[in-house]
Amino acid sequence: IHLQRIETGATGSGVPDVNGCAKGQEFWVELKVIKSNKINLRPHQMMWNYKHSLCGGRSFIMAKAPSQSLLYIFSGSLAPSIAEQGTRTEPKWTFNLAESPWMQVQKVLLHSPLPKPQPIT
Repeated sequence: IHLQRIETGATGSGVPDVNGCAKGQEFWVELKVIKSNKINLRPHQMMWNYKHSLCGGRSFIMAKAPSQSLLYIFSGSLAPSIAEQGTRTEPKWTFNLAESPWMQVQKVLLHSPLPKPQPIT
C-alpha cells in the first residue's frame, strides 16, 4: 500500500489525514482519538467524508482510545452518525492491536463493502 500523510493547513478543510492506494484502489482515512466514547469530527471533516461517499469514494474514520488496544474503523458514509453517536455507531470494524491485525485492516480499507450514505436530517 502506498500511504501519504496529508497536511491540510492551507489545502482545504475537511480533507482526511491519510490517502492510500493499492492495486488501483484508492481510499482516504481520517485519524481520530476516542475520548469518553466520543469521536470529535469537525463539520468540514464530517461533510467531506459524507460527500465523498455519495460519489462512490472510499473513506474511513479510524479511531483509537489511548487507554485501549482496540482500533475502530468506520465507513466515511457514517460520518454524521459518528459525529453524533461516537463509538456506538454501527456498522464498524473493531480490531485488537495486540493481535497485529494489519492484514485484516488492509482488507477493510481495500475490499470491504461500504454502507450507502443515509440522507442527513
